[in-house]
Amino acid sequence: MVPGPLPGRAAGRGWGHGGGDLALAALPLAFLLIVFAYPLSLVFVEAFTDRGPYRGVAFTLQHVAGVLSDPYVHRLLAFTARQALLSALMSLAIGLPVAYLFVRYDFPGKSALRSVVLVPFVLPAVTVALGFILVFGNNGVLNRTLEALFGFRIPVLYSLQGIVLAHAFYNAPLVVRTVHATWESVDPSYQESARALGAGRLRAFATVTLPMIAPGVVTGTLLAFVFSFMSFAIVLALGGARLATLEVEIFTQVRVLLDYATGAALALVETVLSLLLTYLYLRAEASLRTRWLPVRRQPTVPLRLSWRHAPLLVLGALAAAFFASPLVAVLWDALTHGAGGRFTLRWFRAVLAPDYEALAGDSPLRAVWNSLRFGVATVGLAVPLGLLASLFLRGSRAGRRWRELFEVMAVAPLGVSGVALGFGLLRATLRPPLAGAGAAWAIVAVHALLALPFVIRTIRPALDALHPSLAESARSLGASRWRALREVELPLVGRSLLLGAALAFSISFSEMTATIVLAPPGLSTMPLTVYHLLAARSFGGASAMAVLLILVTGTSFVLLERFGGGRR
Repeated sequence: MVPGPLPGRAAGRGWGHGGGDLALAALPLAFLLIVFAYPLSLVFVEAFTDRGPYRGVAFTLQHVAGVLSDPYVHRLLAFTARQALLSALMSLAIGLPVAYLFVRYDFPGKSALRSVVLVPFVLPAVTVALGFILVFGNNGVLNRTLEALFGFRIPVLYSLQGIVLAHAFYNAPLVVRTVHATWESVDPSYQESARALGAGRLRAFATVTLPMIAPGVVTGTLLAFVFSFMSFAIVLALGGARLATLEVEIFTQVRVLLDYATGAALALVETVLSLLLTYLYLRAEASLRTRWLPVRRQPTVPLRLSWRHAPLLVLGALAAAFFASPLVAVLWDALTHGAGGRFTLRWFRAVLAPDYEALAGDSPLRAVWNSLRFGVATVGLAVPLGLLASLFLRGSRAGRRWRELFEVMAVAPLGVSGVALGFGLLRATLRPPLAGAGAAWAIVAVHALLALPFVIRTIRPALDALHPSLAESARSLGASRWRALREVELPLVGRSLLLGAALAFSISFSEMTATIVLAPPGLSTMPLTVYHLLAARSFGGASAMAVLLILVTGTSFVLLERFGGGRR
């Protein structure tokens, strides 16, 4: 049996010379500089550039000062922060009780309910918006039922409460996952000791358990706030004409009004705020990270059909209904829309027909083809770069600060506006060294950029778990470092490479924020097609395309849960 990793050994896994370390970091670093740093710098330069018809190009603070002093932008920022805070609190209110149910109780269908609760987070946001329109819209399932039973309807969508509810649907699974993982690591002996000393169930939870699961609660809620603050597709689809966030306003300025200077100034403001929020999250995660191992796992008790467990049974039923109903509604609409309640495959045949031209210049079938080829290209770019970056972070002899700086740069794209990234790449492809690269290349590049942090997080733990003696034995027998990697280490982390590929493919399939800025006619993707069909009020076609999207992203989720769920 191969022994487990030894403390302190990972640092000695160098590549022999500084040149080896440089070779590992060179390609990922060049990719980050060309696709992330350079385009983003162009956006910032645009924010400080005056292009007057008679003055030429000159430096100016007018655009940034104008944005910072504009009352409309102040209201925009206030609404963006308000809806993000309410969304995070709603995500916590839903996620914390559900995490408690999963940690404390066993019941038939628990794994199925867990999948139903967790899968929304990996879905494309535009499919979530479509599901909410079908369930909570003015003519949705909920309002039709209320009118039939009680004679009234509730306005939910195209309002603040609709945005908050959709964000909670999207982010509550993240809270469930972080709180559940933290709660499982808490030794139950602490709460049992409090109960033995006379504390009631609620007091023991408030004074013992809650402080110990606080890291999961705080980090999950902060992440929900960050994602809601930077949300685009949900607000774009459900905000209506009156409600917009900073991200939506940047898109409006850049792609609708073609006011690049104002869009760049807004992007600068949002980038500073989002990076600050990401930094606060990382600091909170580092300071609150639990470092103990439980002596015993959390005990579970059967959930029974009894009055005592009635509140928990109701909680489970409501959670299943809340998280499943939008997905079921999308599937039902795809199979029955316009058919009088009868099942039909009309809309699937329509969106897969080459001559179906519901969109100007793009057919849904072309969008399927575009998404497939972009996804494959993203895997081909993100997985090799993620592997090289993981090898550098694991075995480099570079100083700790250099490795930390490299890691921060690799994660930084997740803290930057997707619209700003798309806008920056759009500008970058018009000038050297990316002039002539084309929109297709830019779309693949931004997809790979957004997938890279997840690929690294998937591959690096598997590499760290390998004992150094495996490669050392191969090298002692005459193998070069690269041959030892190829023939010994890579086969052992093959599952993680496949999981990273599945993640990259799923992220490419789901991405819409940067793609909507970059994609010209002819390069529309499946999420963009769902949005365009929604805008055209073609719900049957939008639902059919959304079902295909759900199948792809859901499959990647199943793979991750089945083969990667045991590793934290």
